[in-house]
Amino acid sequence: MRHANLRNAKLNDAELRGADLSGADLSLTVMTGADLDHANFMGANLAGADLAGTNLTQKQIERALGDKATKLPPGLRLPVPDEGAS
Repeated sequence: MRHANLRNAKLNDAELRGADLSGADLSLTVMTGADLDHANFMGANLAGADLAGTNLTQKQIERALGDKATKLPPGLRLPVPDEGAS
């Protein structure tokens, strides 16, 4: 599913263990309850996506893209782009 266009998809409870979602457009996608163990999100667009209630890890989203509307499991956060502030 590399570079797939899954924009606005409903993937609740989907089995995506080990899926290669690198470069995929997952904007506005709902994945509540999906199994994302070992899935690759490198370069994936997660803008407005709902990933709350998944088993996503911080390491998996370190190189993903998202925005303020992206919903993540508790304790996780999208990387903040370096804006040159110290």
